[in-house]
Amino acid sequence: MSGTAADNVGVTQVAWGNNRGGSGTATGTGSWSVPAIALQSGSNIVTVTARDASGNLASDVLTVTYNPPDATAPTIAISGPTSSSTHTTTSATLTMSGMASDDVGITQVVWSNDRGGSGTATGTGNWSVSAIALQSGTNVITVTARDAAGN
Repeated sequence: MSGTAADNVGVTQVAWGNNRGGSGTATGTGSWSVPAIALQSGSNIVTVTARDASGNLASDVLTVTYNPPDATAPTIAISGPTSSSTHTTTSATLTMSGMASDDVGITQVVWSNDRGGSGTATGTGNWSVSAIALQSGTNVITVTARDAAGN
């Protein structure tokens, strides 16, 4: 953060304070700067106050809304046809279902079969995939949930 302060007597100090925690003295007085102000998630009201040689004060306020990036991956679970990690069938197709969740929200659930085929599930929180084509032998099907941040 940076700015300027001026006074006919002379600016002796520029200080800052964040209503969410933290305060300090800026570097410089006429032209001043603060190299880093720690922000908390949400609204941060940063007040900058200049003091002159006579003790008079003047302040300016900047409201900074901090929305930290979403770094938390969603969770996903397969519940149908089984919650087990393996399933044996005689059918050439498979229907799957499950649940996905995220602190921000799920935007997409996709699936892929290592033996060929991929697609988008129906639904996001509760999702399902109908008629996944299976090849003879072992098919490894991966289901992936994505949130708005791409996690």
